[in-house]
Amino acid sequence: MSSVFDAVIDRRSSDSTKWGRYARSGTDVIPAWVSDMDFAAPEPVLRALHARVDQGVFGYANAPEELYELVAERLLERYGWAVDRSWFVIQPGVVPGLYISSRCAGEAGDAVLTPTPVYRHFLLAPAHAERTLLTVPSLRAGSGWQLDLDGLRSAVTDRTRLFLLCNPHNPLGRALSRAELEAVAALCAERDLLICSDEIHCDLLLDSGTTHIPIAMLGPEIAQRTITLIAPSKTFNLPGVGGLSLAIIPDAELRELYRQHCQGVVVHPGALAYAAALAAYRDCDDWLLELLPYLAANRDYLEAQIKTIPGISMTHVDSTYLAWIDFSDAGLAAPFEAMLASGLALSDGAEMGDATHLRLNFGCPRSTLEEIVSRLRLGIERAGT
Repeated sequence: MSSVFDAVIDRRSSDSTKWGRYARSGTDVIPAWVSDMDFAAPEPVLRALHARVDQGVFGYANAPEELYELVAERLLERYGWAVDRSWFVIQPGVVPGLYISSRCAGEAGDAVLTPTPVYRHFLLAPAHAERTLLTVPSLRAGSGWQLDLDGLRSAVTDRTRLFLLCNPHNPLGRALSRAELEAVAALCAERDLLICSDEIHCDLLLDSGTTHIPIAMLGPEIAQRTITLIAPSKTFNLPGVGGLSLAIIPDAELRELYRQHCQGVVVHPGALAYAAALAAYRDCDDWLLELLPYLAANRDYLEAQIKTIPGISMTHVDSTYLAWIDFSDAGLAAPFEAMLASGLALSDGAEMGDATHLRLNFGCPRSTLEEIVSRLRLGIERAGT
């Protein structure tokens, strides 16, 4: 049966960052790099945006109170996390939250710890806050990955002040287990570390047995040291509407410090961002229920195809729409450039802490994914000739 997600939308001549980067070069490249799905936004979002545009006035906008209520209800219903309205801080995206959180942790010269590989802004944010970055590679475990808990514990120094966590994980495509989260929480409590947890992919769970556990749920002491970052942008494909995310900060003192660091740096979202977010959280769960099996089927197709391509492999993706592909046995000195030469733009793993891997976004129509696989296969074949 055909799906609404099978529709191919031509973005080559649009303002798309994803498609425009290589279209401007005049070369035939399919982009599967930035975390931006090639699907139309849900109809309720489009209607809400049209209605807001029809008002004709775009002055400064306030966040609708209903937005806070919807998010609180969603967190309780989906994850069993009871949050208070006062804990929310509105901001224009999750990425600013990583940078602001780094500024909230200690002082210049203190350290920030994060597992790798990880989304590149985790690696960039500490330096912008004049903090030292500490990294610990995650461990390959069978068909998946796990945190190196012993390595993380050993990496903590007397000046470590913050643990940057990504869950569900980008680029590893997995939701962390309760045992891993409890171990991270125990370490942070023992060593008095703040936690900034990027949970932007929490609604994108592809396997029936996969669950998302907000780390702040693990106990009052953990909640008081945690900044949780969420947004509708990945779930409902809204990154270009205008950034909007929520920082959830139970501790009043930490929340006030966070707000202070936002002053003069972080702007408020605009009217269209509020309209889109409200419609997404209120009216688009049916759309999400159709999206998740489509992404899971794309994942299954990709996993099966990669098994037939010598020299590369991928671990199972239970959440997100991002595959972390291992090129270490492909005989390529520069995997990113080799794939680009075959007309395929992936995300360079070097930017995420592991140059032997590339990240592939499979949030696209199946026909596009089939062409992506074809070009992936071509790049490997060319390397062997």
